[in-house]
Amino acid sequence: MAQLETSYRRLDSFYDEEMDSPPNERELLVHAVDSNKAHRWNHIENLDDFFTRVYQYHQRHGFLCMMLAEILELLQFIFVLLFTTFLLQCVHYDVLFGDKNPHPDRKVTLPEALVPLDQCASSLDSRIVVCLVLASFFWFLRFIKVVYNFFRYWEIRTFYTQALKISHNDLPNMTWHEVQRCLRQVQVEQQMCIHKQELTELDIYHRILRFKNYTVAMVNKSLLQLKFQLPGMGELVFLTNGLKYNLEMILFWGPWSPFANNWHLKEDYKKSSKRVELANKLSRHILWVGIANLLLCPFILMWQILYSFFTYAEVLKRQPGSLGARKWSLYGRLYLRHFNELDHELNARLTRAYQPAAKYMNSFTSHVMTLIARHVAFLAGSIFAVLVVLTIYDEDVLTIEHVLTITTLMGVLVAGCRALIPDENMVFCPEQLMVCILAQIHYMPDRWKGQAHTYRVRDEFSQLFQYKAVFLLEELLSPIITPLILIFSLRSKALDIVDFFRNFTVDVVGVGDVCSFAQMDIKRHGNPQWTGEKQQTDVSQYHQAEDGKTELSLMHFTLTNPTWQPPRHCNKFINHLKEQAHKDVNMLNSAVMVDNPFFQSLQSLSSAGYPSMMTSLMVGRLGPDATLVPQREPGGGAEPLQQGNAQPGTNAPVRYGLVRGDISSIEGPIQAPNTGLLGSSTMGPRGSTSINHALPPTPEPVSLQETMAPTELMAAEMSFSALYMHQLHQTQTHHDHQDQEAQRAWRQPTSPAFYGTTTPANQQRPSPGGVEDSRTSEAGQWHSVGSTTMPGIDEAPSEETDTLSYTPPNV
Repeated sequence: MAQLETSYRRLDSFYDEEMDSPPNERELLVHAVDSNKAHRWNHIENLDDFFTRVYQYHQRHGFLCMMLAEILELLQFIFVLLFTTFLLQCVHYDVLFGDKNPHPDRKVTLPEALVPLDQCASSLDSRIVVCLVLASFFWFLRFIKVVYNFFRYWEIRTFYTQALKISHNDLPNMTWHEVQRCLRQVQVEQQMCIHKQELTELDIYHRILRFKNYTVAMVNKSLLQLKFQLPGMGELVFLTNGLKYNLEMILFWGPWSPFANNWHLKEDYKKSSKRVELANKLSRHILWVGIANLLLCPFILMWQILYSFFTYAEVLKRQPGSLGARKWSLYGRLYLRHFNELDHELNARLTRAYQPAAKYMNSFTSHVMTLIARHVAFLAGSIFAVLVVLTIYDEDVLTIEHVLTITTLMGVLVAGCRALIPDENMVFCPEQLMVCILAQIHYMPDRWKGQAHTYRVRDEFSQLFQYKAVFLLEELLSPIITPLILIFSLRSKALDIVDFFRNFTVDVVGVGDVCSFAQMDIKRHGNPQWTGEKQQTDVSQYHQAEDGKTELSLMHFTLTNPTWQPPRHCNKFINHLKEQAHKDVNMLNSAVMVDNPFFQSLQSLSSAGYPSMMTSLMVGRLGPDATLVPQREPGGGAEPLQQGNAQPGTNAPVRYGLVRGDISSIEGPIQAPNTGLLGSSTMGPRGSTSINHALPPTPEPVSLQETMAPTELMAAEMSFSALYMHQLHQTQTHHDHQDQEAQRAWRQPTSPAFYGTTTPANQQRPSPGGVEDSRTSEAGQWHSVGSTTMPGIDEAPSEETDTLSYTPPNV
């Protein structure tokens, strides 16, 4: 423990470097606003909350939609409460089920099966009265919050109309990138933040996602204990909305949380001398929260059951197989989330990945379950068909007791069994589907490479992409399991949590305390296997993000915010990637295209739903009736957009215009220069592609902006960047493994017969470092060859390392 304590150190922001700091940002700015202008937006105290409300106002489509949702939630709560009480106290079930008939000579009417309201209200059970009082108190608190939110939402509406100059009618036609640009302009005019003259895109993201970035980093470093080994069931992941709410309350905004306010970590948490004391306090706080959850467990469980029943009962009757569909789990959304990625950006990626992910999971079938489902479907379908025929012949069959119930159950059972029977005409390739998934979700463990066809990978992926039925079951069990996790699992991580906040919190001028991982600092949190660094660094594995989270997050943020200026070392990493991609493009005319990372990534992108992109890049032209954006095949991509507006008699496609409508969920700007890895590496002089210069010349080369809609081009650029970076990572990992194997081989004694039939006494054994460029022996010749390596931070991508290759003797 002492060694662990001394290894921790506080990381400062990389903006502390003078060359990376905006001018005069460390001086306190005092801004005087013109009295003739709107002055209410000067020096906003809680910018975190304010920017979050600005973002929610845009994503939730304005003031009217936000308030209507709040009011309908209140009415829904009242309906669930009163309707449940009515079903428990105001219904004569003996009359309703026919056990008691007050009028044998005629049918029972509905009022006869119900208890009069005055009689029902006067005879309420005492336990129900207690529940109604507690529920009414909770509803009153919710009502007070709705009234409070009314003024908060109205304030944001005024800010949009007066400061941002965005009307309610224009809001659906604006992307978040456009709103953010207006927000930065208001900062220059009215100084919402007085500590900086200008706000960057990263500053705004930091304030909106301050706590979310901490959570993503904790999941990335496996700090939160969310995986459990159960006997007979293997590894399970458990994260529900209730557990997530408790974790956020304990760690971020609760009265005992480590944060003094929304933007400042308590000073004690920055001192290593108080780590044990703070860990003990945090452990006690977690214990009390767990005990409170145990006490409230019956009420929360009752509400979960009622709410789930009223929500899914009608859906199950209408679509019996709906619970057999899948959704991205809460754990999966945290694991797959980039640092500094807003909700709509994450939802866009996961939506594109849904179809190939569903196909991948459906490619695994259980032959035992298929046989059972076929026979059960045959039996249930036979009974269902007979009852339907009898009902058509004489409707009085429905008056027989339980006939309608049996008919309904048989129909539901048949629909459920059909969902378990795979289509015999469908053939899936798990590896190709996994590539389609990776192109959108951007994260995949290295152990999944080449193992997508195994049930081990399938089970691990199901933790990210779970059944809706499993999600519903976890939510129902959450009131019982959440307090147990808090008391027996999370408390043991208290010291690690305290150390995490101390070691990975930095103070950014104009923003406050943020997670250092959210700075996307390649120099301090980069992984050498993803950055390509060969030199030894002082960054331990403890400070490195896992699965290339830092590098992929940086690339994603630069694509969604093309006007953002990254720090020097981060910009150097991005430029090296672009140079490496450009170098790979220039090597496409060689005979080793199959080993070219750019070519392999382009092939993977083609299989992910963009085959026409590869065609246009490799050939350089499109026909007048070409499909510009292909259909999803075998999953991912977008619906086809035909080139119907091309000029008659020409092959040149017409550039797409701006897309309008409800576009609030679009990632990044709707139209921006294509400066990503794909665009920057393929653009040559005069707008032609570099690929066309490497291949035999073809007429009329076409740029990417002319072949795809702007929104699809952004998604394709993100997918290609993720695929290309994964390809470089695999190449770097393979090279590192080869180097380790070579070092172990040279350390072991080897007989002279290894080099040939006879080794002269004066012949030197070749060394892996290669002092001489060539060595000749009677057995053969050793000579140096250049091998391309992945670009590093402090290494030019054009450099080549000398390795030794062996030429056998001529026989």
